[in-house]
Amino acid sequence: MAIHERSLVDPERVLRKDRLVIDGVDVSGDWNLIILPRVVNDYDLEFYDEVIAQPEGKTIVNCYQCSYCTASCPVHNYWDERYNPRHFIYLARLGLIDELQKRADVMWRCVSCHKCTHRCPKGVLVEEVLKAILRVMAKRGIIEEYPSKKFDKFFLDSVYEYGRIEDGELLFGWIEKQGYQVVKDPILKKPIPFIGGVPEWLKELAAKPLKNMNIGFLILNAKHMLFHPRTKNWNKFKQVLRKVMEEEGVYTH
Repeated sequence: MAIHERSLVDPERVLRKDRLVIDGVDVSGDWNLIILPRVVNDYDLEFYDEVIAQPEGKTIVNCYQCSYCTASCPVHNYWDERYNPRHFIYLARLGLIDELQKRADVMWRCVSCHKCTHRCPKGVLVEEVLKAILRVMAKRGIIEEYPSKKFDKFFLDSVYEYGRIEDGELLFGWIEKQGYQVVKDPILKKPIPFIGGVPEWLKELAAKPLKNMNIGFLILNAKHMLFHPRTKNWNKFKQVLRKVMEEEGVYTH
């Protein structure tokens, strides 16, 4: 299916003279616009096969480019219009690796709201397909490990160690991994919330709900940040989980 959105065409592929006259006829304007064609070597059909081979990528074959996913996406509509799930799938199916690589800085920004998946009339698991595309790109060395993948590992480490997460520790621990200076208490070496180089957007985001929380809930959360809660009998289950993860080739320490 052809792509008609002008915004999706890279400027360097567009040729247009200020004025063009052919056989005495002035064809300046839209008639004077030429988009450089693709050649056979631009397409890597093996890339599509590699995506389908991923467990998350199988439903990519159902996509018929209706763009319900992009129209439903809050990231596309409210954050960055370059985030275009329909277009990413289109590029992956054609094997246009260079085009995917140019968009790698926004492809990982999915917020996992699943609107795209719920509204897809063909049953494409859009979020999973996009992760499969990114995984293949990472395996090929086309892109570096993307931030959401790093967060997945960080999240997994916490679950693997304790059997559950602690929201505050997870949030501020991740902020520290992004290079921000997080202040920690001198004894347990746990991060102290909202002290240090915490992003301003996070302070603003958390301020309003914090004001509405009762003191008991705040004390409980503070306690959990200092002493990470652990699932009962977790050490026994952890051994079973480790064996399964090793068999599945899932990341572990």
